[in-house]
Amino acid sequence: MVTYMADPADIQRLLGDLAREGTIVSVDLADRTARVRFENLVTGDIPWLMARAGKTRISSPPSIGEQVLVIAPEADTDRGIIIGSLSSSAHPDPAQDGSTVIDFEDGARLAYDPVSHALTIALPSGGRAEIVADGGLSVKGPLSVDGPVDVNGKLTASDDVVGGGKSLKDHLHDKVQPGQGVTGKPL
Repeated sequence: MVTYMADPADIQRLLGDLAREGTIVSVDLADRTARVRFENLVTGDIPWLMARAGKTRISSPPSIGEQVLVIAPEADTDRGIIIGSLSSSAHPDPAQDGSTVIDFEDGARLAYDPVSHALTIALPSGGRAEIVADGGLSVKGPLSVDGPVDVNGKLTASDDVVGGGKSLKDHLHDKVQPGQGVTGKPL
């Protein structure tokens, strides 16, 4: 029996072609595939790796111009998988500290700074947020609202409601006499 050793140059070339950096040139959202340009080659449609794809799923497709890393078993780009993104001068890392940041194309941003313990969600002008919680929503801590508040349904306060500096439970009406009279608006 004769055993052949692979040429070390071939092994080095195969290892070098196993993982390659490239740039996304097209994205097919329906098929969840993209094409990647390397220096002298454009792949066919290959899938991108999802962070989670089981009972919990996270979807974040790559975008055209994004620099990515592709693993191609046995250097076969038809079997390639886009395994991750690399920051570049065209698409720099959105966090320059220890924060976790998700920046969206339209300017929306979700960020958590573990040093200041601050979670920030910012939407672009005209953006809208909706929380659907049929079981209820609880907020613990002070709440500040800068803008109008509309309530459809009953509003209950366990302590007091103050509007325009007037306490709903403790304000008094002067010049009122006992009997069948009706007071005017609070002063």
